[in-house]
Amino acid sequence: MEKKYFFFDIDGTLCYGLSRTVPTSTQACLAQLRAAGHFVSIATGRLQKDALAIAQRIGISTLVADGGNSVTLNGRLLSMESLPVPACVRFIRHLEQKGIPWAAVIHNELEQVTPDGRYRRAIARDYFGIVEDPAFDYTAQPVFYKLMVACSPEWESSIDFGTLPHVRYTPDRLMIEPTSKADGIKKMMDALDAPYSDVVVFGDGMNDIQMFGDQWFSIAMGNACPELKALADYVTDRCDRDGIWNACKRFGWI
Repeated sequence: MEKKYFFFDIDGTLCYGLSRTVPTSTQACLAQLRAAGHFVSIATGRLQKDALAIAQRIGISTLVADGGNSVTLNGRLLSMESLPVPACVRFIRHLEQKGIPWAAVIHNELEQVTPDGRYRRAIARDYFGIVEDPAFDYTAQPVFYKLMVACSPEWESSIDFGTLPHVRYTPDRLMIEPTSKADGIKKMMDALDAPYSDVVVFGDGMNDIQMFGDQWFSIAMGNACPELKALADYVTDRCDRDGIWNACKRFGWI
């Protein structure tokens, strides 16, 4: 059997719900893919440390995280890049001028820094810890991994994002985060000296769109957004309806 290189999104693809439940069939599929000699990895927008902890719970230690900006091979971090710092500084200055609360992730930790209490009061909840530091100088930071903006959809159109990519996951907040998973996948494949044409990607969300290209095979989950389904080479069943198992079985990978 020809070796394939699988890259799975996490939320809505490998797992579902707030409990991040991984279907039994998905766990069995991952095990069979590895047993058949295939390469199994993650491709997620999550912070590297967060993604690695989730991946390791299902036996995966290789991942593209940070929306393509970090690459981890066999548990070892090969690279982790910042968002463009000058653009982030300009953007935060813009938010400050408009009085919009914000926070910044500046370490590979589930922690965000904000200068005062406005951000905490503006959002309902957050799995990132919040550090309020009045002395925080955003203009002196060497890296920004994510920026959080407390903003309703109604206010979003008034914000100038410049060239920074942004994704909304909740009604009260949006994230400035990398959305170039394909770039991270290419870095991984280059490190492995493997051809891009042997890649298979699975995804469900808007932040997966950039990795659904012509250079490899793409599969959208049944619960995927319409925009992603339109780009997919194949649409499988929902995450919670054995979608990964059914797709891998259909194409003879397991």
